[in-house]
Amino acid sequence: MILASLLATLLGCATEDAASTCEDLCQELVNTCGYEAYPTFDSCLQGCNYRVERGADVTDELTCVQEAGCDTFAVIECEHATASARAAGG
Repeated sequence: MILASLLATLLGCATEDAASTCEDLCQELVNTCGYEAYPTFDSCLQGCNYRVERGADVTDELTCVQEAGCDTFAVIECEHATASARAAGG
């Protein structure tokens, strides 16, 4: 029983961390860069949460997007790089 409680707590923390990272990522993409792929902040959050459910590392993507400095092509490369890493198991 204690193990189940500990596991639920750890999963909850991971989910909260991912949600916070998604908010930061969407802040950067939608509000800072005006990235046209996401017309609203909510649509960005939905997409980000979907990718998290599929195993995406949005922390790496956030770092890459911040370094891209609102360059659309660099942002697309960030998405591709994190998807490629996930597909390769890394």
